[in-house]
Amino acid sequence: MRAQAGERLDDRAIVARQLRDAARSVARPSAWMGAARELALSAFHIATYPLGIATADLAYEPATPRRVEPHPALLADPDAADVPVVLVHGYFHNRSAFLIMTRALHRAGFRHVHGLNYNPLRHDCAELAAMLAIEVERVLDATGQQRCVLVGHSMGGIVARLFAQELAAPGTVDTVVTLGSPHLGSYTAHLGFGPAAAELRPRSRLLRRLEEGARPSGTRWIAYYSDLDLMVTPAVNAKLVHPAVEATNIALRDTGHLSLLLSGEALRSVVDHLADRTMGWSGEHPRPLSPAAAGTGSGAGGGTARRHGPDPG
Repeated sequence: MRAQAGERLDDRAIVARQLRDAARSVARPSAWMGAARELALSAFHIATYPLGIATADLAYEPATPRRVEPHPALLADPDAADVPVVLVHGYFHNRSAFLIMTRALHRAGFRHVHGLNYNPLRHDCAELAAMLAIEVERVLDATGQQRCVLVGHSMGGIVARLFAQELAAPGTVDTVVTLGSPHLGSYTAHLGFGPAAAELRPRSRLLRRLEEGARPSGTRWIAYYSDLDLMVTPAVNAKLVHPAVEATNIALRDTGHLSLLLSGEALRSVVDHLADRTMGWSGEHPRPLSPAAAGTGSGAGGGTARRHGPDPG
């Protein structure tokens, strides 16, 4: 009982701090601009939502992209362009969330971009991770590749992490990028419905399991978080801080939860990191890196194992 009472006091202190931070941000003109952009992008997401249902593949893999501007890093490492990118949307959304990011990836030279669709109200995160496993298997078979990149927004990042940590065979997942994913839980999740929403609350059984099960691996982890993200409360809970994972955490200022999918700064940073595998190999970066500012690092091994199963390590 004392522990539960202490947790409630901690929760109230965290929420109060989040409200104080939000009040301070009101004084910044850039925060108002970010909030206005978030409202506009919310309308865009609502308008494009039917596209994720009505089309089979949503042109995620067009035969001939309208205009390709190869990323400099892909010119130096052309094999990276063939590594498939699997996009995992968040709660109350579908794969149409990644319309703009898909276009940016194709224009940068990535040849295989695929979006997973699922119903977050009917399944828990373990079931969604199993669906992702099937999709990854299908994509790797179709492209003839041995490894893939996962990009998850919000709850999609937690699903991607669960798959990478518990279901993927070693060497299958090259990179995991999470955008506003509540790795340490979000108090906003108390307002959600369905089993998956409950798993996004702070100290949920699933999030504790992910923390306890994290192990060093050849996977590169990159987590984006934002000070204006009102869906992840507190916003810093979108950071991936487990020492075994050695994630790169990237802060985006004055960017809302949905804006993480559409802002030019976020898109450029994601494309830069996926194109250049020397970027983002641990450490804390206050702002997204550019290729010129990137340090060098060792790449993760792209093992030959593709089939899904628990990592013995």
